[in-house]
Order: sequence, then structure tokens, then C-alpha cells
Amino acid sequence: MRKSFFFILLLVFILQPLKAQDSRKKAQELNHLAAEACNKVSHHSNRDSVAFYRAVIEGVNLSVQCDEYDRMPTRNGKVKTKFVEKNSLRMVRLYPMLIDAGLYLAKKEYTRQEGMDAFEQYLELRNSPLVMGIPDESGTAAYYLSYYHLKARSYYKADEYASTALRYDESAVEAAEIKAQCMSAQMITTEDSLRYLKVLTRLYESDPTNDTYFSWVMKFYQYPSPRFNLESFVDKQLEENYNKPIPWILKGEIAMNAKRWDEAIEAYKAADEIDPSSIPVAFNIGVCLNMKGIDARNLVAEKKHKGEFTSENEYKDIFAEARTYLERVRAKDPRRNKVDWVNPLYMIYTILEDKIKAGELEPLVSKYKD
Repeated sequence: MRKSFFFILLLVFILQPLKAQDSRKKAQELNHLAAEACNKVSHHSNRDSVAFYRAVIEGVNLSVQCDEYDRMPTRNGKVKTKFVEKNSLRMVRLYPMLIDAGLYLAKKEYTRQEGMDAFEQYLELRNSPLVMGIPDESGTAAYYLSYYHLKARSYYKADEYASTALRYDESAVEAAEIKAQCMSAQMITTEDSLRYLKVLTRLYESDPTNDTYFSWVMKFYQYPSPRFNLESFVDKQLEENYNKPIPWILKGEIAMNAKRWDEAIEAYKAADEIDPSSIPVAFNIGVCLNMKGIDARNLVAEKKHKGEFTSENEYKDIFAEARTYLERVRAKDPRRNKVDWVNPLYMIYTILEDKIKAGELEPLVSKYKD
């Protein structure tokens, strides 16, 4: 037993120097390979290519491995680094390029995993002594990891990386959106819905002019219930944000969908007064006035049929007001990039018997129909 102990002890004394010698040799080999990878990056003719970014990732990996072996203790138990400066210089150049590698490679489906690995490597190396002093872009890396995991419906991972991205100013808003989408995709219980609505409301209140948040609110309330009622939500928003256009637009949208034309017109006009630059708002006012005018015209026709006294001015005045809004829309959006104003305006000109202006729009109406 005693002989065995001394044999093991002797073996340790023999192997320890060999192990230290091997680590130094390995560090030297890796330093050489890392330098070659860095040269590939420097001399690569096409910087916007898969090969270029693979060389970046290879250079980072080899520099990190070299550093690991370089920091192993000698046979005396001391650490005598030889390649720290070279590894650090390489990392100053290559480490930030991991973000570019991730962005480029993750866009393509066949290299997406490599791109995501680059982002993950960026996060894993953030506390390495080799990257001390290099500006921190962890928020960007975490956001794109959450984004691609969301695309792949890996909601747990997406939410996890979004939580990291939330800690950084440059990615906080986008990360909150990812978390909201993860919650939306996983809503099962009423409690899930309440949590999602809380996040959604905070996002919306942070930027009431954001079209994305607006559409999410509308989508959430697509199937109203006593507990989740859009009109109650809008009324609360109007109490708190009376001088902001979006709550009025929401109110107009609800009334328009319910064919409550007067209420819709009033709400949209309030939004238009706050922000006259919105083309869709002016368009919706015109469309609602058109619908109100059609109802009034039908009522006039009924009265005439019954032999009651009536005047066409009862509905023509409404169409004349609609014309004002839709002509304003036409002037601001002549190519119909935002809204297609041709048909509703053509209908107004026809009803008001403005043959010249109706004739101007006829080719566009015909083209639209074709």
C-alpha cells in the first residue's frame, strides 16, 4: 500500500511538468492558428460573405482557447502568460465583429444557427478579461437571439433573452415587444390574458402614436368579453390622454365598426383637430360621412315614396362635407400610397352631380375595377 502511494506521488511529480509543458506548447500552437485566422479576416477580398464571418468566429474561438492554455499554471504552480497581449489585440478587433457575424449569418436560413451561436458567444465572453474596455453590445446580441427564437416559436428562450435585452437602453423597447408577443402566443388562462394586457397597456401608454402597439390593442380586443372590453379601455385612455389622438382614433374605430356614424365622425374629428397631418383619420371622416349620407339619402327616398315633404339638401350637405375631407386626402396622398380615396370621392361627385370632377376620376375608377 505504501509502495503504491509513493508510485502515485512519483507519477504526479513526473506528469505535472509534462502537463505544464504541453499547455505552453498548445498555447503556442493556438496563438499561431489564431494569427492565421486574423490574417484571413484582414486579407479577405469579400468582407460581406459567409467565409469572412466564419473567419471572424474562428479567430475569436482560437484566441479564447489560446488564452485558456496560456493561463494554465507552470510546474511550479505559477501562471506565466505569454500571449495575453496578442490575444487581447485580436479580440479588440474581432470581438465586436461577432455582432456583425450574427446579423449577417442569422439572416440566411442555412447559416442561421451559426449566426445565433455568434450572438451567444458574444454574451458568454462579455466577462472575459480579454474584452475588458470594449464597448458592450450585449443588448443587441440578446435582442436578436430573442427575435430569432420567437420566429422559431421557442417562446421560453425568446422570453429569456428578451429579459436580458430589457436591461439595455438601446434594446429595451424592442425587447418589451418580444416579451409581449411571447405572452400573446402562450395565453391560455384569464390570468395570462391579464398579464399580457398589463404589458400591452404599458407599451401603448409609453408611445400612443405607435402603430404596432395600436394594432396589438385592437387585436387583443377583437373578441370582447365583459372582462376585456375595448370601449372600457378606450374610455379610460381618454380620461388619462384626452389630448392625444390615438384614444380618439380607437373610439372612432369602434364606432365605425358598429356603424355608429355620428359617434365615429365626432371621435375622428377630435383626433383630426389634435393631429391634422394624419391622412387615414381624414379619410375615415370622409368615409363615415359618406355612409351617413347614404343612410340620409335612403331616408329621403322613403319619405318621397310615402308622399311626405322632404328636400335632397338633407343628404347633399353631408356629402358636401365628406367631399371637403376626401379632397384634402387626395391633395396629401395623390398617388394613394396611404389610402385609396378614388371610389368614395367619385361617388360623392356623382351624387352631387359634379360631372367634370367625376369625369376626371372615371379612368382611375375603371382602372381600379380592372
